[in-house]
Amino acid sequence: MDADWSDYYRKISGRPPRPLLAKALTVWGDRPAGAAVDLGCGDGTETLALLAGGWSVTAVDSSPASAELIRERADATHRPRLEIQTVAIEAATLTDIDLAYAGYSLPFVPPHAFPAVWSRIRASLRPGAVLAANLFGPNDTWATDTDMTFHDRSVVAGLLEGLEMLEFEETDEDGVAASGPKHWHFFEFVARRPGYTKRRGP
Repeated sequence: MDADWSDYYRKISGRPPRPLLAKALTVWGDRPAGAAVDLGCGDGTETLALLAGGWSVTAVDSSPASAELIRERADATHRPRLEIQTVAIEAATLTDIDLAYAGYSLPFVPPHAFPAVWSRIRASLRPGAVLAANLFGPNDTWATDTDMTFHDRSVVAGLLEGLEMLEFEETDEDGVAASGPKHWHFFEFVARRPGYTKRRGP
């Protein structure tokens, strides 16, 4: 596994799935599991949770360490429903998605590439699909990093225009990261593409 990420991924691999994924699955409800993408899947915790729930999952991460760890941890019976793309998010192949999950990963898409990435994510969502993600705001400690992408609240609202907003929360507070203390400023949301109508009755 590559030195940059292998130790970190193994260190966090016992964590529970992030609450954002639970929110997305709650919004999905009792519909049959479909096709999901985990953008910036890291240690694979959310990918494995989706597989366990019956989803077909495309796991995207540029680090070979991620792919190795996911293959190592995945249940053999789930592997036919798993596709791993070891590429940067901006190079991922995205088609016909029912649930798109991006936990703390989209801010690492370079600013020049972000508009095209966002457009492809939006275009890949099937009617009724759920999108759950985080975007970083301008007050974040890392906002001086010109290789990362940051948005203010009004821009985030514009990016989500046309989607049904189901959960939206802004966090702007001191905290910690793996690298140590930092100020976090991010937007967390769960949205749905219009077009799905829940059947009534039997």
